Amino acid sequence: MRYSWRSLIGFYVVLVLLLTALPVAATMANGKVEVVDQAGRTVDIPQPVERIVSVYGISTYYVYALGAGDRMVSAWYVQIKGLGQAPAALREIEPKLGEKLSFGQPNLEDIVAKDPDLVLTNPVKHGDLADRLTNLGIPAIQYAAETPETMKEAMLLTGKALGPDTTARAQEFADYYNRVMEAIGTATDAIPADKRLRVYFCGSNPLRAASGDMYQSLMIDTAGGISVTRDIRGYWNDLNLEQVLVWQPDVIIITSYGGLTPAQILDDPDWQSVPAVRDGRVYKMPALAAAWDTPVPDSLLGIMWLAHVLYPHQIGFDLAAECRTFYSRFYGYVLSDEEVARLTGN
Repeated sequence: MRYSWRSLIGFYVVLVLLLTALPVAATMANGKVEVVDQAGRTVDIPQPVERIVSVYGISTYYVYALGAGDRMVSAWYVQIKGLGQAPAALREIEPKLGEKLSFGQPNLEDIVAKDPDLVLTNPVKHGDLADRLTNLGIPAIQYAAETPETMKEAMLLTGKALGPDTTARAQEFADYYNRVMEAIGTATDAIPADKRLRVYFCGSNPLRAASGDMYQSLMIDTAGGISVTRDIRGYWNDLNLEQVLVWQPDVIIITSYGGLTPAQILDDPDWQSVPAVRDGRVYKMPALAAAWDTPVPDSLLGIMWLAHVLYPHQIGFDLAAECRTFYSRFYGYVLSDEEVARLTGN
């Protein structure tokens, strides 16, 4: 078979293009992703990230919600200091929880021994651990998700750090978050300030309250309520009943962890002059794999639940359907009917 000179030139051009493309493909496969973490640090992360250590319990759930839990080799989990404390749903989401579960103060040598491609940390809890790891050639990013909006940003940060597949999934979460926030805003914006419900958020003790700096108070604001502790600074604050009586909250929310129940407050004679108690509006926030009142992805459901509790006639969410969709989409977890009933109170 004879070839014209034009055909031969075309063949060589294609061959050259293919050969020159090979190093480019290799560079892309073995390249780096540059991120700016929530402490403002620029971090280069070699790809692919296949071994993750999360020493910050909050960031652990970002990895699972992005479908990358199989890459976790060691992790801290919120409120869990032993396998026996782990919720059943978390044990199902992470079948190897017993192998991966860590707790206590992270140790640099132990982390290095795990041979991680990436370590997730928090500057308040872990100081300069991220910088020490980076100096050893181990990429580490810091999280500071203290508001619902920065929780969303933390998801986007994690998605970008872990690669293209998780980047797309993180954007899917951000889009879902934006839709929920828009719906809540549309439903509650028309409520005048003097008609918004005043909410008291307490911990495992009814007189231990979340300050205005804490995520719980910001969730209340996002859901259209007013946190009565919004002017208190710090962390959990010990109060007296007289102060609660001054605030006269319309609704009381109890954190999901700890043994305090609504009945303990509703049946206490000292609390009967509080409007929330008189009206029977004392609720315990639900939880599944993680507490809904911490800055994990699940807290988006916590905000939806709060908005529904505060303004059931204005909020049009089908909370049961949203819970099923959320856990299926982001955790690959199918809720049972019993779990849906517990999470929604129905």
